[in-house]
Amino acid sequence: MAGLSSSVTVGMAGGSIVAGMSGEPYDPSDNHTKLGITITLLGALLIAFVITNPFKGLIFSQIALSIQLPWTIVLQVLLTSNPRVMGRYANNTTDRILLWTTTVIVSGLNVLILIDTFRHLVH
Repeated sequence: MAGLSSSVTVGMAGGSIVAGMSGEPYDPSDNHTKLGITITLLGALLIAFVITNPFKGLIFSQIALSIQLPWTIVLQVLLTSNPRVMGRYANNTTDRILLWTTTVIVSGLNVLILIDTFRHLVH
């Protein structure tokens, strides 16, 4: 079930990105959204066929997520703190301090995980 929910989530994310790059909202019946979903799911399927060791595949997928996560957090904090984008709903000073503190902690922990993972892979 976890794989199914991940596949649905990644398909929606790919569809949202391609639709957004086309200046359109996410709409599963729109061709741009369908293209994004298809590209994303086919890419994931090809990777699944190439993986020979499921445990290592899981480890590498988590490594990729730990590299991606800090970028996503930073971009989301910047976006939600921008009054031009969010208007009156933009993060206030207290929110920004808490969000940036969380960002530094999460990013630091991800760096430690990556260092530890690569150290174990090399040895």
